[in-house]
Amino acid sequence: MQPPADDQQSRKLAQVRAYCQSHPGAVLYDEPGEALFDVAGVKTLALRPADLEAVEARADRDTRAPYLALTLGDGRRLALTVAGIAFAPDFRNSGPVQDLPDAVCFRDYLGLVERLKHDLYGHADEPPTRATAHLVMMCIAVLDGARQAGFNVGREERELEAHLAELEKRQPP
Repeated sequence: MQPPADDQQSRKLAQVRAYCQSHPGAVLYDEPGEALFDVAGVKTLALRPADLEAVEARADRDTRAPYLALTLGDGRRLALTVAGIAFAPDFRNSGPVQDLPDAVCFRDYLGLVERLKHDLYGHADEPPTRATAHLVMMCIAVLDGARQAGFNVGREERELEAHLAELEKRQPP
């Protein structure tokens, strides 16, 4: 016999709450506001308890770090990890991009953008390389994945557009 739906939702929510409380440097849960907060990305994501279809405690296959896999009622899949809220990259606008894992987070994006800025501005006297263009494609795939997950990424898109304009301006003729 299955427990009543209210008990199941309460258990799922308790798992989310407990994970966030044990990893406050990565992800927080604003229960009254029904939102998750990605600390590294300084981003919120709506999370109504009724939207939680499945919550599974898992461990990363490489690091063994615990994480929570969330499946939402609309089909979105997320993970609460020690690095923040993870989601799948989206390759519709970037095309296939090598070197991105199946799940990424804003901490990954921030690292990629820092590498991109170093390539573009730290070596301003050198023309950009294929690696620089590859970093842009990786950033696009991460931001598109974040948007699909439900994050507002307008600020990051504007910043990336400025870096892309610099890249295009510095391409050899």
